[in-house]
Amino acid sequence: MANKGAYAAIEIDDDGLEFQSFASSSSPGTSGNITPSNNTPQSRPAGFNTGGAFDPHRSIQDQTVSKPIWSVEYYAKFFDVDTTQVMERCMASIIPKENFLDIMAGNPDLYGPFWIPTTVIFVLFVTSSIVNSINAYLSSTPYTYDIRQLTFAFGTVYSYAFAVPAMIWGATKYFGCQPDLLEMLALYGYGLTVWIPVAVLCILPWNLFRWALVLAGAAASGTFLVRNMYPVLSRAEAQTSKVILILVVFLHGILALILKYRFFAYNVVVTEPGK
Repeated sequence: MANKGAYAAIEIDDDGLEFQSFASSSSPGTSGNITPSNNTPQSRPAGFNTGGAFDPHRSIQDQTVSKPIWSVEYYAKFFDVDTTQVMERCMASIIPKENFLDIMAGNPDLYGPFWIPTTVIFVLFVTSSIVNSINAYLSSTPYTYDIRQLTFAFGTVYSYAFAVPAMIWGATKYFGCQPDLLEMLALYGYGLTVWIPVAVLCILPWNLFRWALVLAGAAASGTFLVRNMYPVLSRAEAQTSKVILILVVFLHGILALILKYRFFAYNVVVTEPGK
């Protein structure tokens, strides 16, 4: 029986299995154990803690490479910024001390260019509503919210924040300036930051003061745009770059005038200083 057991162990071993100590032990209590013929540990497949697809340390860019362009996950990498970075870029747009493209360091985002125009729209509507309610109170007339102010703000600000940079990008692309669309959207989006404090301060009823605020805001944001777009525009011919630059300044001036006469031209009945 022992030889027969040994022979059976050899046949099974040819198939990749072996019986442990069947032939050498005659004790009826000896137990069998089936193990792989190769004692080398098998490599563990990539998983949750081994740098696989669910590794939390992988960057968002790596995780969204294979995502289709119409999926939400594809655009997640463009919102990969923290509060410190957004605030730093907002301050750099109001007080332009250095090149904004250097501050972004090749990582333009869509978080600021979306939320800043949205905040500007909200602030424009709220501040204009506050002042119009004060005006109605002083003139003893009933006040109702004008929802057209909100829809007009949506159309104006979003057009300037997205349609205008797309148009400028197309023009510069056509003339061989090799612009980056995300950087262009970031410039225009963060360039609107200055209008948030301007809108809040324009609640004050003095018309000359409001004009000074609008001019200062237009100068600050205009300087920010021209200063950071000039290196891109300079890649085209001199005449072409001048035309595009004039177009940028013209559209920026149109925005400032629209904001002044639509949202900052309040008719509050208060005597101005010196009168």
